[in-house]
Amino acid sequence: MYLYLPTHCFRCSVGAVYADSPARAAGLKAGDALLAIGPVRRADFVSVGETIVPLVKSHVGRPLDVVVARGQAGPSQRHLGLTLTPAEWSGKGLLGCALK
Repeated sequence: MYLYLPTHCFRCSVGAVYADSPARAAGLKAGDALLAIGPVRRADFVSVGETIVPLVKSHVGRPLDVVVARGQAGPSQRHLGLTLTPAEWSGKGLLGCALK
């Protein structure tokens, strides 16, 4: 699925994705830029701690639609719709990825 949204819609990116994590299962990759996660859009985003953490904690075991921009900006950049389900796993946190 390709979605064409402006890449400046969100100010958060994936720094690392850990093996056997919910993030890996969803298809997130290091370097992905988050354009949307669940109901959160640019106007609602404050910071990872203030916006994403409460959302993730309130959706444990429930899927969240995520839109990411992948690749270099320009014609080769792809916008993808993914489904991420926060969950307890063998590692730290509920997603298994570092957001920055």
